[in-house]
Amino acid sequence: MSRCGLLIECADREHIQLPLTGVSVVAEIIDLVAKVSIEQRYVNRENHPIEAIYLFPVDEGAGVCHFTAEVDGRSIEGVVKETEEARNDYEQAIQSGHSAFLVEEKLPDVFKAKVGNLAAGSGAKIRLTYVTELKVEGGEIRFYLPTTIAPRYVPPTDLSSATAELASINYTQTNQYQVEINVTVQTASIIQKIYSPTHKIDVNHNVGDNPMKAKLQLFEKVSCMDRDFVIYVEVAEPHQPRLIHEKSKNGTSALMLSLVPSFKLDEMKIEAIFVVDRSGSMQGPGIVEAKRALKLFLHSLPIDCCVNIVGFGSTYKPLFSSSRKYGHECLALTKECAQFLEADLGGTEIYDPLAWIFEQPTINGYSRQVFVLTDGEVSNVNKVISLVRCQRGNARVFALGLGSSASHYLVEGIARAGNGTALFASLDERLEKKVMQQLQDALQPALTDIKINWQGYDETEQLSSPFNPPIQTEKTLMGYGKSREEPVTPAISENPEMKLRQAPSDKMIPPVFDGRHFIVYALIAQGAHIPEWVEVVASAPVGPLLLKVNRTKPNFEESQLIHRLAAKKLIQVLQERGDDLTNKNEIIQLGCQYGLASRYTSYVAVDPKEQKELKDSWMVMKSRDIPVQVAHGWGGLSQNFMMTDSASPITKVPRVERCLLLGDGSSTESPTFMTFSSPLEGRPVSTGHHTNTFETLPHSALLSDDDKCILLISTQNYDGSFPMEHELAQLLHTKLEIIKQAGEKCCYSETIWATATALAYLSLALPKLKDSWKLAAKKAEKWIDSHEGFSNREHRKSCIEEAYQFVRCNTSVRSGLKSVTNSIFSFE
Repeated sequence: MSRCGLLIECADREHIQLPLTGVSVVAEIIDLVAKVSIEQRYVNRENHPIEAIYLFPVDEGAGVCHFTAEVDGRSIEGVVKETEEARNDYEQAIQSGHSAFLVEEKLPDVFKAKVGNLAAGSGAKIRLTYVTELKVEGGEIRFYLPTTIAPRYVPPTDLSSATAELASINYTQTNQYQVEINVTVQTASIIQKIYSPTHKIDVNHNVGDNPMKAKLQLFEKVSCMDRDFVIYVEVAEPHQPRLIHEKSKNGTSALMLSLVPSFKLDEMKIEAIFVVDRSGSMQGPGIVEAKRALKLFLHSLPIDCCVNIVGFGSTYKPLFSSSRKYGHECLALTKECAQFLEADLGGTEIYDPLAWIFEQPTINGYSRQVFVLTDGEVSNVNKVISLVRCQRGNARVFALGLGSSASHYLVEGIARAGNGTALFASLDERLEKKVMQQLQDALQPALTDIKINWQGYDETEQLSSPFNPPIQTEKTLMGYGKSREEPVTPAISENPEMKLRQAPSDKMIPPVFDGRHFIVYALIAQGAHIPEWVEVVASAPVGPLLLKVNRTKPNFEESQLIHRLAAKKLIQVLQERGDDLTNKNEIIQLGCQYGLASRYTSYVAVDPKEQKELKDSWMVMKSRDIPVQVAHGWGGLSQNFMMTDSASPITKVPRVERCLLLGDGSSTESPTFMTFSSPLEGRPVSTGHHTNTFETLPHSALLSDDDKCILLISTQNYDGSFPMEHELAQLLHTKLEIIKQAGEKCCYSETIWATATALAYLSLALPKLKDSWKLAAKKAEKWIDSHEGFSNREHRKSCIEEAYQFVRCNTSVRSGLKSVTNSIFSFE
């Protein structure tokens, strides 16, 4: 009989068919929250019972809230228990001849499923449901579904059990089971567009004649699980502030305050430090994307700032011993650094470079902003997050996750701990827009010291008071003056001193950024007052900013969606505080009360049917690890699968699908400063207006709009001016002499005319990329205004009109003069 399907090749050459046969995902997006159900199907084709073990990714901020299993048509409901108790129940069930299932959290974004005592020839399904918040990026709602766990670099000092689990993952380049994804979208505004930068999808708009509802699915069934599934939803109207009420069956209530704030504050003077991942896993498209992002960052910086670049891998290499003032020479050096960056530093030791940065003295008058560009594939995430949290008063940390499966736990975690923001760009997404968003976030002060006032509640009613058990007052030798019973952690609904519990509390609310989704929850005890409105008070440099939001209708009646999101938020805050006993007990209480998996609570399900053949043969049950598909583009992989993210040589592993990433113990007590294949030392550095160190690009007709944008911006000087260079002529499909003659005819200096022409080209030819070039254009605008005579409105307008007229004659863009002259100086 011939064998078919994906096989694991073991050291003894025994071929074993994989028990995982298919995965189906059903997601419901309801405005800015989502509910996702994942079904995994298993079949045991061996002639003895097996235990299938599968590590799989989950949204880092999600609350896993429901679990069911089905064995041979019998449905079994999962129960949340303290993890050790759940494991004991699982093991006892296996030994007693029952099929059993266990789902536990290994990291906030990695879960482990065990399907135990699956009888020969039997099939099983497990269904896992989670709820999560969604991000807003540039006015669009972003939903992502993680599908694979990229290999993690393990520092030699990381000996945790979770790390051992990650290191045991078997990897494969292909999957033979099919994947189905179906998504329903319902928003509060008309849906204008839904698209995916990662997968081909089939979208059905206006479902049920409702323009605010849509359905989508994969264009075709796929067997590829090598990249996150990402979709964006564009709606007609901006997200409006809402206070949504949900009532549960047991009489408790939950409120969700959801808003996307819009404000503009004066820019700060910043010290920008770019921390770039140069580990082996970044080889190929990863390092290309990092270089592209860095180039755009460097050209979009304000004139008055300080800069440094730190590359890291097994070691770390700062470009400068301390941050330098931004200027002609600094820009030339940092551009050359970006040009020659390579993923050549081995493992991913991110802790040491961050520690070195935090040890450097801050620069008086400049606010330190750290930008981390990484695929986030490390195991010691908690240690790194703790380091960043300790420095949150001295620096803000922004994180940009690159690649098809960047670790959301690391990227989101360090951004939360560092009072910054996190964004992600898969290999198929436009990077420029995200880079500009993060730089704009870093240039503005965020709103801090947030206070939430719930109507009908004062501050004392929102705080948890210690549980005080009754004291024995009867004068008896056994217990007088002592507590009648040992204190226990009460459920929220049973604590009369905590009628309303806010998640997160005022002290734990992260800074609020312009255009970023802001959510606060409240859990309300049974019978307690339901607020009719909530007021947000935020401290800002200009004084407090206020917003009052009334409770909206309709609400989520008889539901647990908001309850579970609120409880998950509480658990997330508690888990990031530490592992002390008080936090642990509260996490267990919240997990069991709201049915949420966590660091200390897990789902267990036991088939009530006892099978004698399983009881007699459980000791010969064999465990089968389900391989995980390696991430698309990981380490520059194409066809040949090799691990390169290690500082030590790769060791041949007996199981061909398996790989363990280990550090070699190398470290650096002091940094090695950056060198390049063509060293900067001794190389003449231009301190003039232009040094083009970027790759040579083909004729502009062959370039994408993104490449055209990068090509032009890469010529810009640090002060905002544009030189009269060949790149500008290339984009305008003309000769440089023709551009110069046009400027001379209008009596403008060469640099003034080149700058005005560059601005006109960006606005006319690349209007859809405004988010990518507006900071560079704003700098150019200020540079023009600084010249004598151009503060005069008519003189400036005349220059702009002439530049627009010239560009229109040299491009295929056709726009009315009135519309463009009104838009050129509107880059705010």
